[in-house]
Amino acid sequence: MPWIFLAEAPFKMQTGRGEAIDYVIIVGYLALVLGFGSIFGRFTKSTRDFFFSGSKFSWWLIGMSMVATGVGSHSFIKYAQTGYEHGLSSTMSYTNDWFFIPFFMFGWLPIIYFSRVRSVAEYFERRFNTPCRIAAMLLMLNYMLMYIGYNLFTLGKAANQVLGIDVETGIIVISVVSAIYITAGGQTAVIFTDLMQGAMLLFAGLLLFAIGLNRIGMDGGIIDGLSVFWQHLSLTERLPFSGFNKPNNFSFVGVFWQDAIAGSIMFLFVNQGLMMRFMAARSVNEGRKCILFNTLLILPISAVVVGNAGWLCNVCVKMGLIEAPNPANEAFVTVAEFLCHPGVFGFVLAALAAALMSTLDTLTNASASLFVYDVYQPYLAKDRSDRHYMRVARIATVCTSMTGLGLALWFATRGEDLYKLHGFFQALVTPPIVAAVFMGAFWKRFTSEGALASMVGGIGALYLSIKYPILVEPFANWLHGVEPDKSGDYPFMRAMFGLVNAGVIGVVVSWFTTPKADDEIAGLWIGSMKLSKKLFKGGEPNPAVGKTVQVMPFQTIDGTCSTTTAISLDPAKNKPDAEIQRIRAAGGGPPPAEYPIVRLAKPQMERLKANEGDLVFIADARRWLGGLRSCHARLGLPHDEPGLVYIDPETFEESSLLPGKPMRVDLLF
Repeated sequence: MPWIFLAEAPFKMQTGRGEAIDYVIIVGYLALVLGFGSIFGRFTKSTRDFFFSGSKFSWWLIGMSMVATGVGSHSFIKYAQTGYEHGLSSTMSYTNDWFFIPFFMFGWLPIIYFSRVRSVAEYFERRFNTPCRIAAMLLMLNYMLMYIGYNLFTLGKAANQVLGIDVETGIIVISVVSAIYITAGGQTAVIFTDLMQGAMLLFAGLLLFAIGLNRIGMDGGIIDGLSVFWQHLSLTERLPFSGFNKPNNFSFVGVFWQDAIAGSIMFLFVNQGLMMRFMAARSVNEGRKCILFNTLLILPISAVVVGNAGWLCNVCVKMGLIEAPNPANEAFVTVAEFLCHPGVFGFVLAALAAALMSTLDTLTNASASLFVYDVYQPYLAKDRSDRHYMRVARIATVCTSMTGLGLALWFATRGEDLYKLHGFFQALVTPPIVAAVFMGAFWKRFTSEGALASMVGGIGALYLSIKYPILVEPFANWLHGVEPDKSGDYPFMRAMFGLVNAGVIGVVVSWFTTPKADDEIAGLWIGSMKLSKKLFKGGEPNPAVGKTVQVMPFQTIDGTCSTTTAISLDPAKNKPDAEIQRIRAAGGGPPPAEYPIVRLAKPQMERLKANEGDLVFIADARRWLGGLRSCHARLGLPHDEPGLVYIDPETFEESSLLPGKPMRVDLLF
């Protein structure tokens, strides 16, 4: 019965909201997340597991976990404020990603996957040189640490509005809870915890919208509520886009350059947290399925989830049901308490905490990955044991959380407009590295000197534009008719200024410097994709499309999974050809990978259409596990026992496979 969720109007906001049951639900949820995430620590056996989950998960698992990563606490607070002030055009930031998705699916994703880079910074060293790697690493760390601080700040604001507690107290509690399960389980814990949190926050956001529509429809149901909702929106509030160049703090052109071009491309192409998700996929095709699922289905739903509280707040104020929130960034919490019965209010606030923690865990794990792979391992402690790097990774995770605390306090001094605040730090960091990534991936002639000049010069120009906003005027006012804000600045157009400057600097310097030889950049730009697959495998890819086979592990009489038959490859058949050897001699191509060798019977290999030396994916036959118990392997010589797979005990143990459980085998290439 819908009326049990509704509060009586009129409603006046207050500090220290909610009932005891709400607080019990929030605390219980935090405890559940802590336990759920820590469970997956037992699946983390190496730094590759800690940061990339062994590159074994299915598209749907990665896709659902990305929901929680993309929808942070700042999304609920920021887009509720934007929806309250501007209406349905608050969805622009979630629906403007489609045009660059082909560049990601068929360009950037196979480049980073087949090159086996562990970060975008490492890509910069392979594609360019060490100074470029250092510059990219500094920009990425700056971006991610600021993002962590911003998310902590928005949840601190929400805790202050709801509970009346200090911002600092809320920040510390969430930081500690997140740090514990990330440190214990790494990327596997992050992915599975975010799977739960993503489903929860989508459900909570849609539940709030349904309750709100029922309320403004005067208990006439959601359909009547939609009619009332539409009637109370002005013409401009009904449009999916804001004005082309007005208002100057939320114009279409400003959002396009700041969010779609600089922000969204940075988030998808460069953000280490998102990159680690795609590197955790079992194959490039699984990553492509994931991004399609996310762009075509999840992002439009997410736009409604994060914006509807603001739309409802707008309508409720016009109907006289609530007082206008002051400041406007309290729109989400005001509407949530007004609409929801005690208990439901706690559930919605727990979803807000889930949104923060899901973004925070991704970025914290990613920042630790950058430190280990791009600072500690190459420059401070080479050739240490994997156990040593695991310990450093966990320490780096804790240090990252502490740094986020400090940045959150800094954000508290920057004002109340959360959308503008978010855009401010994005526009200062993202344009130069976005320009460098795109030119590196899609322009063969782009040089090391051009990449470094693009990043350093772009950052210099951006910081200069803060002191002298007139530098942005030609891009904002002359080209697009955007007027300056009260301070004379053009904050939403700074991203375009930065992109153009970084791009021009990179192109000019590249034309006067010498690019790397073809063999040195093999597999690192769009024109060498066919070769990148060959280098990844270490031989000619098998283009055949076979069928999945189901097998049982070969077991000895004592029940352990092993084989007394030698598991090996025919050296003569699997020696790298002359092209691969030449490229590796020139320093190009990914580092050779050591895959475990498995053996199948001839009937299974024929069904797979696989040959000796091909790469396969072996997983527990239960697909709902999403690849949790699985591994990549290389096929050895066929044996004569149909239905069995020969697999060595160490691989079986590290892959978390179970004795006596059927396994499925898929051909990769």
